[in-house]
Amino acid sequence: MRNALLLSAILLASAWPAAAFVGDQNENGQQQRWRLVTLDLNVHTNVVNRQTRAVRYFIAEDAYSATNTAAEYLAVRASFEQWQAISNSVLKFEFAGLSPAGMDVNPFDTTNIVYWAKNSTLVYGGQDNIAGRLGVCYTGFFEDNTLMGADVVLNAVTNKWTADFFAPTTDAIFIESVLVHELGHFIGINHSPLGGATMLFHGDVGISSQAGLSTDEIMAVQTIYAPAGAAAQYGHLKGRVTKNGVGVLGAALFLEDANGNAVAGTVSRTNGLYSFPSVPPGNYQLRVSPLDPYTSQRLLAGPDIEYFEFVDADVNFLPSPAQGVTLTAGATNTVNLAVTNGAPAFRIFYLRHPTANPNQYLISSLPIVMKPGQSNLTIGVFSPSLPSSGLNLQVSGQGISHGTVTSHPLGSPFSGLAGVSVIVNIASNAVPGFRSLVVTRNSDQYKAYANGFLDLQEIVPDYNFDGLDDRFQRQYFPLFTAPEAGPAADPDGDGHNNAAEYIAGTIPTNAASVVRLESLTQTQAGTTIRWQSVTGKKYQVFGRSQATGSPWQALGSPVIAIGAQAQYFDAGPPGPIKFYRVQVLP
Repeated sequence: MRNALLLSAILLASAWPAAAFVGDQNENGQQQRWRLVTLDLNVHTNVVNRQTRAVRYFIAEDAYSATNTAAEYLAVRASFEQWQAISNSVLKFEFAGLSPAGMDVNPFDTTNIVYWAKNSTLVYGGQDNIAGRLGVCYTGFFEDNTLMGADVVLNAVTNKWTADFFAPTTDAIFIESVLVHELGHFIGINHSPLGGATMLFHGDVGISSQAGLSTDEIMAVQTIYAPAGAAAQYGHLKGRVTKNGVGVLGAALFLEDANGNAVAGTVSRTNGLYSFPSVPPGNYQLRVSPLDPYTSQRLLAGPDIEYFEFVDADVNFLPSPAQGVTLTAGATNTVNLAVTNGAPAFRIFYLRHPTANPNQYLISSLPIVMKPGQSNLTIGVFSPSLPSSGLNLQVSGQGISHGTVTSHPLGSPFSGLAGVSVIVNIASNAVPGFRSLVVTRNSDQYKAYANGFLDLQEIVPDYNFDGLDDRFQRQYFPLFTAPEAGPAADPDGDGHNNAAEYIAGTIPTNAASVVRLESLTQTQAGTTIRWQSVTGKKYQVFGRSQATGSPWQALGSPVIAIGAQAQYFDAGPPGPIKFYRVQVLP
């Protein structure tokens, strides 16, 4: 059986349909994947464990640094386990151990490895140069696109790396941000047209917007690695994009939910065919936009998705109006879209990142990152083609209010660029997700989009989807994705699981760290209840006159602790018997 090699990189900063997400498909439309249900016996047992049906991987023993190797090993493992945490999937990984230092890329050597190149950017026996790239995934596969091996190399020749979630830096790359992206290629996914997606083609220093998998990547795994019968749980959308009756290659399509979040993105392939499989049932808006020309100034072009397949993407058509579509479980909708020929009147190439100072400007082609509750921040967009006036700028979806709009004429403040800015306010209850920036020309309502390029992030990070704050898990557990760090686990055996300890503010690995009543002091004026507390936590005191058989009654308002001990005074002469309970509030 023939095999082949594919490399997929992330930078600093017969016909078949494309799927929601962009899957890596061959000329026969076969999706690249690990065969984990019906095993391919040509895949070596050192690569896929035939008993557990898990993809095995090794980590180079020298990691990135000489002083923090243990944390770097764990960052690699956590990256794999974030993909594995996606529900309704058969995708599974298995840490196989450490490999010797000095290994090189070779996806055909029956050993999947993750390592850092430290001395030279030449890899794969000198056949490839990773200069200018943060990381590269090399995959080997058979003629039917079944994966047989994969290696990931991270560039430590020109980049600094960190495993520390709590100390983001401006000059080091957060390992998980880039490695989770490369592992998308490791399992058969190409780059995404959604700005905030983990699979965007370029990244940034620190904890970038690529950290944490999005709905687009979740749908990819739930499609490519679906268990038997899973398709019946989802809605499915397919169709064809045409221009003058001819299929359009490389048209970018987006599904937005009722909150204005872009939940999925894909690009049309040969003959203009596209597909959005495995979409949660509901009401959506479907839009199609052109990608940008592949020039030095761009937001997203066809080759940024996948060079060879989309280098000839058609970029000369107008964005389409949104079209409503309702998806129901187990059903497939067909929606064909006809776009209008012509070069877009203007495009968006750069984004102005949020600032409280309207005279401060920082622009890039990376997504904007914001959180619910932020207000009075100025954002904007720039490009050479934007008009110098007569524009409006808005962020899609609910929970966003807009203030003053300011036009920036060509050359002010950036040479060769015009732009428009707006003050935005994000409601505290705005639903997180990928919002789009929409520029409208007031004279004719012509629009240009930066699709999903505002990443409205969760206040509480939960990269492994277990419902527990990752910050809590990372603080107390070396591997925050480990079973003992899960919400239902009780690693210190004190009778309180991790979820309860998180709410209480206690230490989940210390059995002596519990909420404990310390004293009851009674006088004729009343009873003072004292307990161990955590600063900032809220507590409600309850009382009743019988040990059982009567309901607990809340006594007064919740108490907010200001130190290691809190108290409540229950006024009134004490009765013959009274029972008290203190409960920590979320």
